[in-house]
Amino acid sequence: MNSRPPFPSTSSPPSQPSPYRYLGRGGSERPVRLQIIIALVAGLIVVAVPLYLWRRPKPESIPSADAATADAGTYAWDAGALADAGAELSEGVTLSPFTTIKCENPGPGTTPPERCDHVTFFEDGLSRAIRDNVQCAPSGKAGVTVSFVLETDFRRKRTNLYVGKSTTVSRAKTKELLRCVKRAMPTPDWGTIPHQYVKYKINVMATYPANESF
Repeated sequence: MNSRPPFPSTSSPPSQPSPYRYLGRGGSERPVRLQIIIALVAGLIVVAVPLYLWRRPKPESIPSADAATADAGTYAWDAGALADAGAELSEGVTLSPFTTIKCENPGPGTTPPERCDHVTFFEDGLSRAIRDNVQCAPSGKAGVTVSFVLETDFRRKRTNLYVGKSTTVSRAKTKELLRCVKRAMPTPDWGTIPHQYVKYKINVMATYPANESF
């Protein structure tokens, strides 16, 4: 008859220590805390990064090269318009279209004024000289109109500028203006100026605004 093996005595120490005997104590306590801290930091990063990306301010769009060119063109146009307006205000004079009184060649017969060609060298030169010498013009309460008459002779290579009858002030008051305009006229190179006739007489009316100080 077999007998049961006796139970081990409870008072005898086990051959190997229990794996749960030192949990949370001694050398294993520091690794557990480190793992918890790493887990918390990782969780914060996972939450914070998407939140930052969602709420960060969006950068303004960079204008394209075409838009920048268009803006520059608009600015340039505005600046040019303002400059032109300032130039007209500084000129202070209004010029009528040029009228050809007569043109002629040697020999019999006359040419109707409407068939005469325009010698733009002298028209442009006289227009510029008048505008550049507004400070020499006489002043008046009601404004002043001066009729400029220019004669040119290609054969003799000479010009003659004087004040016409339609001027609204006396000739004595236009002497300084006439002197300034004559001095500002360009020197012609007679052989290079296009023309169909030998002699011309042209007219332009210059109207100066009223002077409020009178």
